[in-house]
Amino acid sequence: MASKFGLAGGIPERRVRPIWDAVDSRQYKSALKLCTALLAKHPTSPYALALKALTLERMGKPDEALSVCLEAKELLYSNNIFHFDDLTLSTLQIVFQRLERLDLATSCYEYACTKYPNNLELMMGLFNCYVREYSYVKQQQTALRMYKTVGEERFLLWAVCSIQLQAYFSSGGEKLLAFAEALLKKHISSHSLHEPEALSLYVSILEQQAKYDAALEVLSGDLGSLMGREEDKLRLQGRLLTQACNYVAASEIYQKVLESCPDDWESFLHYLGCLLERDVKLPKPTTGEHTCSSCSVDSNKTSLSEEVESRLASALLFVQKLQKNDSSDSVRGPHLANIEIERQHRLSGNSTKFMEALVNYFHRFGHLSCSSSDVEIYLHMLSGDEITELLDTISRSFDASSVSVKALGLTITTFKVQELLGTLLSKSTTDLQRIAKGMVETFYKNLPLSRDLDPQESMHGEELLSMASNILVQLFWRTRNLGYLLEAVLVLEFGLTVRKHVWQYKITLVHLYSYLGALPLAHRWYVSLEVKNILLESVSHHILPQMLSSPFLQQTASLVKDYLRFMDDHLKESADLTCLAYRHRTYSKVIEFVQFKNRLQRSMQYLAVK
Repeated sequence: MASKFGLAGGIPERRVRPIWDAVDSRQYKSALKLCTALLAKHPTSPYALALKALTLERMGKPDEALSVCLEAKELLYSNNIFHFDDLTLSTLQIVFQRLERLDLATSCYEYACTKYPNNLELMMGLFNCYVREYSYVKQQQTALRMYKTVGEERFLLWAVCSIQLQAYFSSGGEKLLAFAEALLKKHISSHSLHEPEALSLYVSILEQQAKYDAALEVLSGDLGSLMGREEDKLRLQGRLLTQACNYVAASEIYQKVLESCPDDWESFLHYLGCLLERDVKLPKPTTGEHTCSSCSVDSNKTSLSEEVESRLASALLFVQKLQKNDSSDSVRGPHLANIEIERQHRLSGNSTKFMEALVNYFHRFGHLSCSSSDVEIYLHMLSGDEITELLDTISRSFDASSVSVKALGLTITTFKVQELLGTLLSKSTTDLQRIAKGMVETFYKNLPLSRDLDPQESMHGEELLSMASNILVQLFWRTRNLGYLLEAVLVLEFGLTVRKHVWQYKITLVHLYSYLGALPLAHRWYVSLEVKNILLESVSHHILPQMLSSPFLQQTASLVKDYLRFMDDHLKESADLTCLAYRHRTYSKVIEFVQFKNRLQRSMQYLAVK
């Protein structure tokens, strides 16, 4: 703020700078003394009053600050003020916003814009007020007024973005999309477009109206060169062609994307969907419940035409080519694509290589911690015999007694596959005890591998203790022997003694201690997670329901206050972020910020806490 110096209401900069410096350094008493001295010389200056109100608000005196602000507002409305400056209004706006009286800030700007209708700074301030109030119609009107005044492209785009917000969040807003399109067409015919975000906004307006051919024409023309990355342009073209049901052209576009970005899994699914001329929707896996091959395939069996079979064969050749071109362990997309193509064959009853594709994937990437989750949806399609064969194949591919990162990774993958498929549930209590003990011993044996890692880095094999505790919890539910729960707690506490920053252990302990009725211990581990910002929304549900029904009122009140403070602050700051997105001309972020704010306001957690 200290950069906004100059004459404001006839006050020289040298008299104002010390006040801003005192406020910025939180020396509010000094700032108040300086404001009092300034008002003695300029008793009718709205800017001097605005500075005093700002200082009072920062000192925690909201009622006095509001009273001074209203006094400044009355002076602004009087006929004694011959000039409105944005510095005075923006300072008042800051105070009104912190006092949750945005309506007063807006009324000040509205009055100023009425007196000086062609003042661009005042109109931009008014636009920002409407953004903070989420008043999309008034945003649009103000932005169009600025565009007519100076003819700048950014103000037209502000208006178009405001129209798009109406289409998303207001009833009947869709009818305005044609108006937005007409505005952009008229501007393009005379001035063209000069920003990548402007092109994206124009295409999204056409896409919302299902004018896919028109959007494709725009991308193929001179404006298409505004796209910074060719891959982004191709993805957009592929999406539009798919929506226009031009599957052949779309598949060719997605093939180009995959040639430059072979690990783009989403583009591969779109590519395969274009070849099949339908959406490829991967089934959601249900952990712990295995569906046998016959049930899974027969219920979804679809015969493929010769033409589609031919397309899948060409897709397989293309994927194999991508595999040969990239031999690194970091690019898994082409190998997963091979499994997905074989899955499509299996669904039609024609696959003989589905199992082979899975085995090859584990041979190549089985040592990675993500390998089992990558193929989880495919594992549920295997029969019992195929599962046994797969596990035997993985087990034979490495020496379990050796101490190496790769051997440890394959050991963990073997356990994870059994856990995902629920095969552990069928084992006897004795076998489960042996497996859990083996997991802990494997973790202990491989501790030297993590000796040189940073204390906050993930350890090699830290998943083993989580899986061991899961097995012990299952044993408790099977036998109702409380000793298994206590052993699960001990295993996780041991893990946190070795490495104190493993959040997975802490969250599991929160639930275990909550179940055991030891809420103070559960709360202690939750606090050690140091949950901040948006994590308060996505993590606090692990402890909050238990605390709300407990007698530990002080700890519960602290949790509730932290959560509500974050929500209140975020809902206030999200408007500032939206204003910032407009200023930096990132219009996609404007939509994103507003959508995210609306999602947070509908949070069940938020409702429960309030």
